[in-house]
Amino acid sequence: MCVQSESNAEVRRKRRMKRKRRKKIIKILLLLFLIILAIIFGFVLFLRKGEQKPYTIGLDAGHGGEDVGAIGYIEEVELTEKTADFLQELLEKDGRFKVVRSRKNGEDIGITKRKEILLKQKPDLILSIHGNSDPTGTARGFECYPSPPGRYNHEISYYFAVCIAESMAELGNHLRGENGVRYAYYVTDQNGNTQKAIKEISDTMVYAQQSFGMVENLKCPSVLVEQCFVTNQQDVEQFGNETGCKLAASAYYKAICKYLGIKEISSNI
Repeated sequence: MCVQSESNAEVRRKRRMKRKRRKKIIKILLLLFLIILAIIFGFVLFLRKGEQKPYTIGLDAGHGGEDVGAIGYIEEVELTEKTADFLQELLEKDGRFKVVRSRKNGEDIGITKRKEILLKQKPDLILSIHGNSDPTGTARGFECYPSPPGRYNHEISYYFAVCIAESMAELGNHLRGENGVRYAYYVTDQNGNTQKAIKEISDTMVYAQQSFGMVENLKCPSVLVEQCFVTNQQDVEQFGNETGCKLAASAYYKAICKYLGIKEISSNI
């Protein structure tokens, strides 16, 4: 009787050990499964990240070659090319952007051809960089011009312009007009002379007159910026010299990231 009782106890003990081993094996297999699943998931994310196409940014440095643009304390083309160079450096350092330039530094190419060069690359957005001028030398500050009301890309261009103006304001640049965003049109008078007419953003009327060439007839957001007045010494010292062009480039980079809804990666140059 005693032997049989011990035998039954041994059987129960062996069964308990088997169940424990089985549970341990199941836990190990489950852990291995989770590890393999995590590896596969990470690999898929890596592949997707690798497949992510870069954003194509069209940069237009205004004027060029013999056309130096406005002349003041500096030539306008000096400002446009330096700023475009610094912005390209920031975007390429970021790694998520492909930069397309409308022309090489020193080239004199008309607006129609420059625009054609950019559009062939199907950009996600276009930024045209310019400097302003004033015969009195007293005007100063920043303003930018998105595609105006009635255009296909007006709303997206307007939002991009707001992002740019806000970034420039954060650097202390004076915003002209209504928060630095305006519309421009070329108007022909009764004598056949063409003049530039400026409208504030509160004027949402659709005008038939053409705006700047780089913001007309586009599907992507497009904005022309007047970075500062090359005829104003204070403006040039803040946003027209090499340091100022770097600051402006950093503001444009920040605005591009904000518009696209992505975080900034590149630090200042």
